[in-house]
Amino acid sequence: MTEQKLKELLADMTLEEKVNQMSQVVGAFFNKDMDITAMGPMADKGFTPENVALSGSVLGTMGAETLKKIQKDFVEQHPHHIPMLFMLDVINGFKTIFPIPLGQGATFEPELSEKCAAVAAKEAAVSGLHVTFAPMTDLVRDARWGRVMESTGEDPYLNGLFCAGMVRGFQGDDLKEPYKIASCVKHFAGYGAPTAGRDYNTVELSEHTFRDFYLPSYKAGIDAGAAMVMTSFNTVNGVPATGNKKLMRGILRDEMGFDGVLISDWAAIEEIIYHGYCADREEAAVRSAEAGVDIDMMTGIYCENLCRLVREGKISEDLIDESCMRILELKNKLGLFENAYKDADETKEKEVILCKEHRDLAREAARKSFVLLKNEEKILPLGKEKKLPGSDRMSTAET
Repeated sequence: MTEQKLKELLADMTLEEKVNQMSQVVGAFFNKDMDITAMGPMADKGFTPENVALSGSVLGTMGAETLKKIQKDFVEQHPHHIPMLFMLDVINGFKTIFPIPLGQGATFEPELSEKCAAVAAKEAAVSGLHVTFAPMTDLVRDARWGRVMESTGEDPYLNGLFCAGMVRGFQGDDLKEPYKIASCVKHFAGYGAPTAGRDYNTVELSEHTFRDFYLPSYKAGIDAGAAMVMTSFNTVNGVPATGNKKLMRGILRDEMGFDGVLISDWAAIEEIIYHGYCADREEAAVRSAEAGVDIDMMTGIYCENLCRLVREGKISEDLIDESCMRILELKNKLGLFENAYKDADETKEKEVILCKEHRDLAREAARKSFVLLKNEEKILPLGKEKKLPGSDRMSTAET
């Protein structure tokens, strides 16, 4: 679809259609065979059946047959027949599993991670997916943090090389190419430095430390062409990242030049209320939209508030148009307006997933990721009579 056609489409959409493009729901809302009790009742999340029927994207569901059916039913009933985006965490492999990102960092071979990401993209694409929430490029220097294994390490430069390599592997040169999916760099920003290593916690960093150590790897992914960026849960020097206009518009978009889709982490728009930054869901909707967050992942805050706020003059419809257009542009870059199913193919799934070529690459990556110790003095295996060098100087607790 041409840019002019996209503009004409946007102009013809109702406000409700545009706002709901900015809403992401779980695939369970469309699949009657899945148990969604763990997600809570739809209404409690702020969604109505009308919202779900216009939602712009889905997460957490996979499989060519399942996603093709959801897409077919959705496009046929949508007023403008706009296809959905299907997203999933494809971190270190889809079905063929590669070393965790921390292990891949231990290879010191970003080129290898690029190949692994390309394989993961191929398996995900034939299973109907369009976007992966990867790579996570957060700098991690506190082993207490629970997501250490999802980072490639503690060096900003090396993290940047791996981030860029993975983005290229997932996306290739053109998202319309077969077996390519959009990459989402996460979590912007500073997520790996929470106080006391406690997830979702506050992050307090000096301007020097933040800019010289934490931001460079995100910039590397953006420079590599990442189609999406995900916000982080934490506060950054007192302000929650997801509602942080200075961070998202000032640094991410203006300074780094990111012009793609910005998505919240799971319920991160609601989290800014719990951080004490907003009084309620209405204010959270305003703050996040003004910060430039295009997609609300699974809270219903956007779809239950933005239309009314526009009509009351509390928020500009230009912000809605801006976000909706970015989402439509991503769908267009993936070629979904021409082929809503893209690479989803039940036959290809059987041929591609866990094929020998992919498993061989996984073995190679595993071999190169191992950190080995030399057993020069034949210390290993330890016997009852043996002691580690220096262990005689260590105090032991008496029972």
